[in-house]
Formats: sequence, structure tokens, C-alpha cells
Amino acid sequence: MIGGYLYSRRNADFEGRVLNKANNSFNKIEVWDNGYLFYDKPFGDNKTHCLTSDELIILSQDFLVTEGSDGEYRPLSLQKDFAEVFIKKGTDALNIIVSDFRMVIVDKAKRQKALFLVSNRAGSGRIFYHKLESGILFSSDLRFLLRIIRFDVSKTGIYSILKYGAIPEPMTISNNISAVPPAHCMKYDLNSNKYSASPYFKFEFSYGDDQVFQGDSHILLEPIKKVLQKSARFLSTYHPAILLSGGIDSSLYAYYLNEADKIHLQAFYCAFDDDDPELQFAKMIAEKINAYFQVGIMKKGEALNTLEDVVQLTDHPFADFSSLPITFILKYIKAHLKGPAIIIECNGGDDCFGFPALDLQSKYVIKHRFPNFFKRLIVDLFKNSPYWKWESHEGAMARLAALGDVHEIEPMNFFLVQAPVNFLRMEIPREWDNKLSGVMETVFSGCGKEYDKLGYKAKTTIRQLMHINSRLWTAKASSVGESLGLRLMYPYIWHEVLVEQGALPWNVKIHDGIVKWPLKKLLEEFVPHEFIYREKSGFVPPFARWLTYRDFNHKLRDILLAQKGYVAEIVPPAILDELLSDALNGKKLRFPVLNFLWAAVFTEMWIQKYRQNE
Repeated sequence: MIGGYLYSRRNADFEGRVLNKANNSFNKIEVWDNGYLFYDKPFGDNKTHCLTSDELIILSQDFLVTEGSDGEYRPLSLQKDFAEVFIKKGTDALNIIVSDFRMVIVDKAKRQKALFLVSNRAGSGRIFYHKLESGILFSSDLRFLLRIIRFDVSKTGIYSILKYGAIPEPMTISNNISAVPPAHCMKYDLNSNKYSASPYFKFEFSYGDDQVFQGDSHILLEPIKKVLQKSARFLSTYHPAILLSGGIDSSLYAYYLNEADKIHLQAFYCAFDDDDPELQFAKMIAEKINAYFQVGIMKKGEALNTLEDVVQLTDHPFADFSSLPITFILKYIKAHLKGPAIIIECNGGDDCFGFPALDLQSKYVIKHRFPNFFKRLIVDLFKNSPYWKWESHEGAMARLAALGDVHEIEPMNFFLVQAPVNFLRMEIPREWDNKLSGVMETVFSGCGKEYDKLGYKAKTTIRQLMHINSRLWTAKASSVGESLGLRLMYPYIWHEVLVEQGALPWNVKIHDGIVKWPLKKLLEEFVPHEFIYREKSGFVPPFARWLTYRDFNHKLRDILLAQKGYVAEIVPPAILDELLSDALNGKKLRFPVLNFLWAAVFTEMWIQKYRQNE
């Protein structure tokens, strides 16, 4: 964790509280006469980048990578590579860093003292901050701030997790704490006590929605291949281990790692009980590249045991029930890893190279134009029926019910909604939706070059990367890994990949109905056609099955229906009880309903745990 307390006017009482929590387990850096930076050592004695001089202080715990003069990647030196460039170019220097990173910079040049807080470009790492009258407290871990200031639970934040799976920055789960958005840098002026955030990276796209590429696909995909191979060559020298799912992204990258140095790669897989359909494919890839393959089997009782681990090890609440198996397998890796290693996680492939929502514009337009009056009528008609909640009820009636499940102010945000909001009968003030929509659009529009001129597919890709990948998919492992002392890397969202994906035409990202076609085409070099184009189940834990286990179901019931619960103030307890009873009785709940239940449980548990710190 990195953090600090800086001020223009010292508050001795508050400083004492901060230093009491940033105790001897933290290293402290005095920032002239304006406070302190501090950091712990999650990865041992090394791996924390720190530069101090008369004019500049820089702190980061992430693995900083840059491109050398030979075009290959190498570790970035703050002193030799970054400081001088930052002094000359300011925040433009941040994009010489290829890997995803968080950073704190304090600059005293030209007699102006300024603090810069930098969040991940496309991953889940954030810098959180609490503004004071004459200073600022900040940290890369929200839990640390909640040990110092009062947890002011945000009901709008809870609603956002239930609806979208995550809270859009600068909002957080606590009303008095903010977060620097992804791909943004916040500048805080110590003299004026004013601050503002702006993007340091913007997506660019070479093709409009209707432009079609008809040339040689091999030539088109060559830059993507070279960039992925280049990062694999670099990472292969650091004893990497990979989370191998048997899917496209991790299989392709495992081949590139093996190709880079013929290393004896460590590979890990999370299986569910003994009937996991994807295990055979992960094992096949591991055998082909001669990887040391280990399988952590998450059996029946592990789901209940892992609940507390997820809350304990995750630095902020969000909703993706894959958090349970990811936490389980990371703990397994920690126990079974042979020697020091970097853990390669391959989220980002779908988001960069083709996902279903790219082709669903007409569906969302219809849903958006469908009058609210009729949506309310549909909800009243179907609220006591299983069409909106059970998998077994498909067909025309289920599709009609789906028309009424939510209304969005911005139609491109329909695919971000994770739950059947209207059927959950939440009494939500209109200003909550207005606020969330406005905050999300500010981040999305800021991260696109000439955003107003972009088409649906470009704007949807920005949403996919900034929300689905950054706030959900990478969040499952990042803070858990750091809490366990494991360094995770996401090569599919390194800077050059984000640039090159924008140069691909849309009819290549989804080619003849095949999503993520660029990566599948590249994988054809290594594995048979039937492996690549099979019907894949994906990494979907058996959450519905776990809910049929009486002890697991009752544990969730105790959490959600306890007195003074926060989620139950937003969702009627009768709905929570109904859905848990359906699940216990073997009714197969739809994926959005399962998402909602996990969001409710995780959020409630996280709030209750960290309110105890007050």
C-alpha cells in the first residue's frame, strides 16, 4: 500500500491519528514541511519504487515497465527514465510507462507544491483520498483510510453496486472518500488547496462503425502478435506463473511465454468439485507447453469458507461472484508457488478484441425507446411470476419481461446493468440514477479522444474497458493478490495493446459472428480448430449450486436479513427472502439475479466488517 498525508497547514490531532495507523510497519518519507508519504512492503524488501530529491518525490509499488531504445521492454528507472521527463513534460510522461500502475508524485518545481495521484490505466488499482480543510489524506487501499476517518456509508454507492456491479469514480462506498478514476491523474495544489482530475490516457480508434476491412488478416494482426510476444519475452525472465483457464486469452499467452524462452512455466487452474468441463482443455495446453500444472479443487465446503476471505482480502466492494474461486485459487497459489514469481492474469482480451455488446446497438435502442409507462406495466404484470428470475422460463414471455427490467438515461449503458432493477422493487430516488449516469459519462467521455465524434462501437469499447474490465474483472484478483503478497500482471491491458486494439476494424473484432476473432486467429498457429471454436462454458463458478446447500444459503440469509442491514434498506427484505428460498429449493436463477444476490451479500459483509474499525 502507498499513501500519505499532506497539508498546507498542520492539524496536529489529525496528524497524530494518521501516524498512529501508519505505525512501525510502514516506511515513512517526509515531504519537506508538508507532511508524509508512507508505504508497506507487500512484496518483500524490494519492488517498491521510491525517488526523493529537493524538487521531486515519487512513490509506486507496481512493476513499472518501459520500452528501451531497442524496442524491447525493460524495467523503468524512476531516476534515469522518468523524473527528467516528468519535469519537462508533466503528466504526459506517465504514458512512457507501459504496464498498469498507480503512483504518487510530489513536485516542488517553480516554487509551486503540487501532489499528483495516479490510478491504473485500465486495471482496478485506484488512489483513494479524503479532502480536509487544509490538506489531503490518500491511499491505494480504501481500508486504510477507513481506519482513520469515519465510514459514512453511501446508499447511492450500494445501489450502484447492486445495479452496475461497481461504483463509478470519483464516488466510493463512503460519502467522505473519493477515488481517482481509471486512466486519470488528480492534481492537488498544496498552496491553494484546490484539486482537479484529468485523463492521462485517451483511447483512439481508426475505424468508424460502418467501415469494413477486407484485406489480409495476417498483416492486420501482426502488430497485435508482436506486442503480445514482446511482453511475453520480457515477463518470461521473471519466473512467471499463469492462471490458465483453458480459454483463448490465457492459452495464447501461455504459448507466447513458452515460445519466448522455453521456460518451465508454472500454471494454475481452479476446478469446481470433480466435474469441471474446462479442466481437460487447460490440462491439454499445459502438457503442450510442458508447464508445471497444478489444480486447486474448490469443493462443496470451500464456498462457505471462502466468503470471509473475500471480504478480508479485497480492498473495496464490487460484484462478481467469480471473486469466490479467484480468492480460493490465489490462496492456493500462495501455498503452492515454487519460488518467487509474477502471476499472469489474462483479463482484458475480450474487452480489447471483441465482445457481444458491440453488435447489440439495435437491441439497446429498442429497450431505451420502450416507454417507461409500459415498463412499469410489465413489472406489475410479471412481478409475481418466475419469468424475470428463473432460467427455466424462457421464450417470448421472458423476453417481454426483460423489456421492463430497467431504464437507462444513456442507452449505451444498458449492457453495464448487472441486475433486473425494476423487478427488485427498489424505491430509488431519481437523483441517484441521474448522479450515477452523469459520473459514469464524465469518465467515459474523458477517456476517448474526440469522444463526441466516436461511434457506438468505440464508445461501447471504452465502457467495456473502463467499467467491466477495470471495475469488475481485474478487481477480483488485484487487491486479493496484493493482500497475499502476490504480484499480478495483466499484459492484455498494457499501453501498447490498448493502442493497437484501437487500430483494428470492428468487422475483425467480431468476424462472421465470432467474437474475439483476432486472438482466436492467432491461436490457430498452436492448437486445432476444434479447440478454439468449441462452445466454451467460461469461468463460471457454480454459485447457483452453492445456493442449494443449506448451510451456505442460510449464511447468506443471516447476512442479508440481519437487523440494521444496509442492503435491506434499499431492497425489500421480502424479495431477498424470496430469491434465497427459490435458490434453496433448486430453482435455477437467471445470471442477473445471481449477480444481484452476490452483490448484495458481498457489499453487506464488506460494510459490516469495515464499520467495525470505527
